[in-house]
Amino acid sequence: MANKQFLPYDVVRNDALKLAASIYREGFIPDVIYIPLRGGAYMGNVISEFFKLAVDRKKPVFYAAVVARSYTDIHESDQIMIDGWTYDPQYLRKGDKILFVDDIFDSGKTLNYLVDVILQRGLPREDVKVAVHDYKDVRYGERKNNHLDVQPDYWCRKFVIEKPEDNLWIHYMSHELVGLSDEELEKHYYSADPELRDVFSLVRK
Repeated sequence: MANKQFLPYDVVRNDALKLAASIYREGFIPDVIYIPLRGGAYMGNVISEFFKLAVDRKKPVFYAAVVARSYTDIHESDQIMIDGWTYDPQYLRKGDKILFVDDIFDSGKTLNYLVDVILQRGLPREDVKVAVHDYKDVRYGERKNNHLDVQPDYWCRKFVIEKPEDNLWIHYMSHELVGLSDEELEKHYYSADPELRDVFSLVRK
């Protein structure tokens, strides 16, 4: 991929706080915040902490996770499998407001699948919102995602991607360790903390 962007964790944290404040001021107060692990964890932690402090303490905001993964079945079509929820959707009731938080909307398939699970509980779409840091609006080929029913309701940054060369790889420095060249490690990690050379020696062969 031609374009690669490194996103420091403090930038994501600050953006998440501003996004949470925007959601709050709009009047959407979630009863449950769901994060798809593992990408949504950092954003979710920040947004959950904001709502914990911002809302009346008589109204708890539950913070929950879901583990979902994609796979290709024998018909070579992409499928989503849910390994588990820490707060099962069976406990949701009409009137509950749900916020999904993730780092990025890329293919969009996993978030669409998860939102559909919630909608099948009878909750209306206006009570189920999606917030992401980066919203890729991909408009070409097999990667096209703007036809999906569920698009993010809230985002920090949006990229309209009309051709392959417009695409970019966003490296979240809060957790990602794969796909790093020696030059990138030197620039973004070792220069700030040389002891990380020894750490990465354990995971780079």
